[in-house]
Amino acid sequence: MPKLGIILIAFILFLVGCDKNEPNGGRTKMQSLVGYVVLKDDDSAILITSKEAPSKEDYKLSEEKLINKYKNQVVIIGLSELDTKNDLKQGEKIKVWFNILKESNPPRTTIQKYEVL
Repeated sequence: MPKLGIILIAFILFLVGCDKNEPNGGRTKMQSLVGYVVLKDDDSAILITSKEAPSKEDYKLSEEKLINKYKNQVVIIGLSELDTKNDLKQGEKIKVWFNILKESNPPRTTIQKYEVL
């Protein structure tokens, strides 16, 4: 009988350890970035996360040239979940909030909201 009790307790502890509830209810925490919008189309934009504003010539560069020039400071942001995406203008310094930053080259994310700084 004691053997059965130990096995039963071990099984219950195993089941409790396999609980999938996450501390924040399974939702990921919102992250944020600050940067400059250098290129924008209907559903996406390129955000440069450098502290210094890009030069006027940078706004004329193609997507590929921007990515090569700014390498690790480029994030492609998806605008599909925004109602106010038409208000977002090229050249603005903005802060964006998102859930997941996809580890691609360059990184990509779909923003939930933004604020013009």
